[in-house]
Amino acid sequence: MAPQRLLIETLPLGSGPLAPALAIARDTLCARALAAGMTLVLSDDWAELERLNLRNRDGWFPLLPKPASAPAFWIGGVDADGSVIATHGAVLVDCSAASFGARLADLSAMHDPGDAPADEWAFVASEAAHDTTGSVAWITSGWNRPDWRGRGLFHLLGAVARLVALVRWSPRWVVGLVDPETTTAWAGRCAGRARLEPRPGVLYHQNGVGRLPLHVMRWSRPAVLSDLGIPGSVNGQHVDRRQDGAPSAL
Repeated sequence: MAPQRLLIETLPLGSGPLAPALAIARDTLCARALAAGMTLVLSDDWAELERLNLRNRDGWFPLLPKPASAPAFWIGGVDADGSVIATHGAVLVDCSAASFGARLADLSAMHDPGDAPADEWAFVASEAAHDTTGSVAWITSGWNRPDWRGRGLFHLLGAVARLVALVRWSPRWVVGLVDPETTTAWAGRCAGRARLEPRPGVLYHQNGVGRLPLHVMRWSRPAVLSDLGIPGSVNGQHVDRRQDGAPSAL
């Protein structure tokens, strides 16, 4: 059976006041992807992403786990041959009763109750993670096929994933866990908008992988809008703070 995918260029954006600006951002990202030689698609089939990860394990770390019950989607870049050559995923995490940091520490951000492997654990010293509450879109699964690296696709698909998360879920926060090797690239990408902690405040022992030191990166809704070129913060700037102003509607 052919995979069920939606072209990002046809992504419904609703009828809210920001819809026209979101359409410009969507179309700009799609044009950049086409210029790079790929088409952007959206899929809700996480099992397909897991199979893709397994087939490309020689150049892709195992995916971080997600609760089976958690809403999720993934973005794919598809080349002229129909192959997925780049991905980003997003998982919706409800942090209304416990912070994102607490949900990492008790593994409920990664597994449904009772499903965590016995050897998994997480130590969370991140101030940003423990300060992140409410509806959270967790961006994961960033990957470019080795022969497509060095073309700026990683940040392009990341922006698309944040756009889709904003449209679908209207989260209060968008977060990511960044490995130490890529913090320099991210620091330049999100300067003035997102908060990237300078130290790896999360130590996660993943089953079958080992210990992963991870930096917390956090975007508010105004920061995501600003990054997409949409007015959503004061004077085009955003300062990460505890109570962020959020748009009333998308």
